[in-house]
Amino acid sequence: MTPTSAPTRGARWGARWVDVAVVAGLLLAVVIPPAATAHWLHPAGDIPADRLTAGIWITKVMLAVSLLAVWVVRWLFPADAAPFSNTSAHTASSAGPSAAPSAPQSAPWWPIALLLAVGLALRIPALGEGPWYDEIQTQITYVRLPFGALLTTYDSTNQHLLFSLSAHAVQLLAGESTATLRLPAVIFGVLSLWATVSFGRRWMTEREAWWSAALLAVSYHHVWFSQNARGYTALLLGTIVGTSLFLPMLRGVRRTTLDLWAYAIVMALTVMTHVTALAVVAAHGLCWLWRWRSLERGTTRWAPLAALVLAGMLSVLVYAPVLPQLLGGMDSAQAPKAANEWQNPAWFIAEAIRSLVLGIPGGLIVVPTAGAVAAVGLAMAWQRDRIATVLMLLPLFIMAALVLGTGHNLWPRFFFFGAAFIVQLAVRGGFGVLSLVFSRVTPPHGARNAQRLGDAGLVLITVASLVILPRAWQPKQDYAAAVAWVEQHAAPGDAIVVTDLARMPVREWLKKDWPVVNTVSELDSIMAVHPKTWVLYTFRIRLETMTPELNRQFDARFSPVFDIPSTVGGGEIVILSAPVNSPTSSRTK
Repeated sequence: MTPTSAPTRGARWGARWVDVAVVAGLLLAVVIPPAATAHWLHPAGDIPADRLTAGIWITKVMLAVSLLAVWVVRWLFPADAAPFSNTSAHTASSAGPSAAPSAPQSAPWWPIALLLAVGLALRIPALGEGPWYDEIQTQITYVRLPFGALLTTYDSTNQHLLFSLSAHAVQLLAGESTATLRLPAVIFGVLSLWATVSFGRRWMTEREAWWSAALLAVSYHHVWFSQNARGYTALLLGTIVGTSLFLPMLRGVRRTTLDLWAYAIVMALTVMTHVTALAVVAAHGLCWLWRWRSLERGTTRWAPLAALVLAGMLSVLVYAPVLPQLLGGMDSAQAPKAANEWQNPAWFIAEAIRSLVLGIPGGLIVVPTAGAVAAVGLAMAWQRDRIATVLMLLPLFIMAALVLGTGHNLWPRFFFFGAAFIVQLAVRGGFGVLSLVFSRVTPPHGARNAQRLGDAGLVLITVASLVILPRAWQPKQDYAAAVAWVEQHAAPGDAIVVTDLARMPVREWLKKDWPVVNTVSELDSIMAVHPKTWVLYTFRIRLETMTPELNRQFDARFSPVFDIPSTVGGGEIVILSAPVNSPTSSRTK
């Protein structure tokens, strides 16, 4: 081991408190009986007792392992060790140059405060409008649970555990509403703007880092996800922060105990948001293997592995109470077993392009142009800092391989965690292209002119983004409007029915006691005793997959009379009526 400086008095006191905490935690893990803990956490008993008790046992074991790891890591990586110089990060190697410092000086506080304030202000309007199905299910199925039950329930991939706990805490303080349900997503999204600047300053110029964050601050997609009561902005924030913490390790900068635990905690919380974050951890592990021979022998070489092991250990710990449920199999209401259009790569590409065109000003022209510029930016990033480039892109490729390999639905939102990296590559490419052009056209002042023109272009993009930003504030799915329209047009004695994913929003969210039809026979029995029947449904792709016969009956015997638009792809709420010769059967929006 490399010699370190003598421990300070504060470090010695800190170590003693760590020892006390470890001993207390170990005693707690041993003394508390699993059965009593399981009953206290989940008194309703709607989760099999054997799975719940097994989860408590796993939690006790992982808590003991984690606490013992505190001692081991503190011994291997002293908290007060002086960092090595960063010369190894800037020397040419098989990994390429690292032009940007791995530990840049802190940015002034006021630009960060202004960025966060603007980001927050743009994410507050219409925060309580029109939740979509996944948000409603999150509220009803998870956030309303008592804390202990919420911590020990994982029956669906719709359970973004860290987000659900955050929303539960917010609603304990501020009450239940759509706005409070979405508030954690807003906070995570706003913090990701700061994280974008912090990571960008590690590999690109100061100007480019700030412009990347500014573009995200006014981005339709970033605002949309920041007002989406799901864990995607938490995944984005955790990915950026975790990558920022891991990058210096791969550059050969000496890491201390605090650095390792910071990375481990950030990545464990990110995995706690959704298990797909394991793709990021796996990518970091592959990057360490790639850089292993280039790192200095000793603790510097093994620090990344220690951080990854700690992250994996804590990830198991946070999932320990629900691990038997996760491994025992779970069924998501949004992921039909049968093959459907959502699993078609062509649909994924078309939907991704549609979403980009909708949310980017001048999308039909700007999207392909931005794609070409991002490709140039990728080449330039590779020349400038290969380590950072691989860390940015490899998680996206691993995610794509996992989704395709498992046959899961190809939803573009699975890749939102890499949004900041893609924007940074595009900004780097834009300034890089302009610099190359102006260095030939106006050699004496090429760099300055390129920066000025780049700034002017990005100002125009920012203004144009602000103009179209109100699109992101529209209801994601307006079930209340759909219900109100049907109630206004239905006559006494008419039947109003819902099916599939319209059931929970209408019956459990809006408290309408309308019958649910899932089969043709159920539909026939209702139509036989009512003069007219109205149907509400949404997500036609799923309807075609899960109940194809019922869907064909809707097409043959019903007339579409009204659509409620949605900002979720395919999430329009469709209202049908029968008989088809009804005078109101003219489709309007």
